[in-house]
Amino acid sequence: MTLPDERSIGHLARETGETVKTLRYWTDLGLLDHTRRGSGYRVYRPGSAERVRFIRTAQQLSFSLHDIAGVLAARVAGEPPCETVRRDLGAHLATVREQIARLQALEAQLVTRLTYAEAHPDPACDSTGCVYLEDHAQA
Repeated sequence: MTLPDERSIGHLARETGETVKTLRYWTDLGLLDHTRRGSGYRVYRPGSAERVRFIRTAQQLSFSLHDIAGVLAARVAGEPPCETVRRDLGAHLATVREQIARLQALEAQLVTRLTYAEAHPDPACDSTGCVYLEDHAQA
């Protein structure tokens, strides 16, 4: 029998927009607390929907499930995880900025090569691969 504040995995999935498969996986990793009915079905406690949303938001910010488990474990132990999370946010931001810089450099190369290709639509094709991909195409 399910108590009024408890949720079946299907109910929790509908409430959060996650799949049952995802919720099972997160449960198996220890990220979601649950109990089992006599029938063996999982029953989720109050607050599970908020935890699911926290997990998804943290993932969207590039936190791994391992990182998220550490944050949740610290919280359960009564330790505020904010200093660690603040440090991790800074590291994630630095990584994103590096990726953006690499993508901007790639964009510049692609623009240069496409500009060359459009200016030379019928090049002599006697190279090893394609003239548009060779270094001299940037000239």
